Amino acid sequence: MICSANTNKGMKRNINQDTFIIRKYTEKTVLCVVCDGMGGVRGGEEASQLAASTFVDTIDKFMLPFLKNRDKQVSTSEIKRILVKGVDLANEQVYLAAKQNDEHKGMGTTIVAALIIDKTMFCLNVGDSRIYTLKGTNIKQITKDHSYVQYLMDLGQITKEEAENSSNKNIITRAVGTEVSVEPDLYVEKLEENSYVLLCTDGLTNMVDEATICDIVSNDHSKRIDQIALDLKIRLLIDTANENGGLDNITSLLVRV
Repeated sequence: MICSANTNKGMKRNINQDTFIIRKYTEKTVLCVVCDGMGGVRGGEEASQLAASTFVDTIDKFMLPFLKNRDKQVSTSEIKRILVKGVDLANEQVYLAAKQNDEHKGMGTTIVAALIIDKTMFCLNVGDSRIYTLKGTNIKQITKDHSYVQYLMDLGQITKEEAENSSNKNIITRAVGTEVSVEPDLYVEKLEENSYVLLCTDGLTNMVDEATICDIVSNDHSKRIDQIALDLKIRLLIDTANENGGLDNITSLLVRV
């Protein structure tokens, strides 16, 4: 697997409150995390960094003995359990940090995370950052937004197009660190050979439509698939978001399977 990621503060924000981490354990095992923080002057920045690092530290402690003994079978339920534990500890750390600093009161963060082992992706989300899989002209959103407009869509009160153009699309209904506890949504996805996995914040998806994202990722601009090619795709995603207004921080993380 090849991985690339970058983050940009966008055209309108003074600071970047997004965070990403890539942990490549082996050539076929990788952990990817993206967080979009919110709240106060630098509160969102602290929330996203704290949540991401706490989550990754938790998964590291699980993965190290697993990698030392690859013959040992680990069940899907056990992997899900450790992913949930990572979110629980991240939520606890952000919540406590907010309580200890009045300037950071109410801070929180989204999180999307993907643990890819061989060609199976175990992933989760809290908030409206997203995970997609892409191959050729096909793009599939794996996660489901925890947002007000998604809630209205689920009720059948608005269409997807209306949601994309709604002034309320930035209102999220679930976040890490804003409450004593939080429940992530979990997914397991079988990945195809030569496909891509994209983790991103809404700074990308609010500025670039899915068809354009798919075109950028699937187009082999350099006629090769390597680290340089993947870095170029990331740069084009972020540049396109900024060209379309760059109203928020933009983070994109791409894995070539």
